[in-house]
Amino acid sequence: MEVERSASAVYEIAYHVVWCPKYRRNLPERVQGHAKTVLRTICEARGWQIHAMEVMPDHVHLFLAARPIDSPVAIVKALKGISAKVLFESHPHLRTMFRKGHLWSPSYYVGTVGHVSKETVKRYVQNQKLRTRGRPAGRPSSPR
Repeated sequence: MEVERSASAVYEIAYHVVWCPKYRRNLPERVQGHAKTVLRTICEARGWQIHAMEVMPDHVHLFLAARPIDSPVAIVKALKGISAKVLFESHPHLRTMFRKGHLWSPSYYVGTVGHVSKETVKRYVQNQKLRTRGRPAGRPSSPR
């Protein structure tokens, strides 16, 4: 991952997202392939960078980078909502497998991913007071 920049932020944000089809039913192989294409298209349109993706018969793994303005819940909502609509339109037989019109289970997993451990960040924050001693007030230390 690379550090990204916007007009008001410098950031590195990546998420590992996992979700399943409703009732954990298996998606047919051709639907899995199409789902990958659809998810890739959604991410490109929204400016999210895919680092890794795997669409399995009974679940989806997606590792992507996003901007600070994109909340995890908004990302998942867009991925699941748009992909379900496109896949139902392209594969009408899915409506017989998922009779109530819901392709994806309402639940999901999302985890943040970074190159700095939780312990390193905690130690850095706790040591900030020690680092600012001897500096004029109002002058913060620079992050390393």
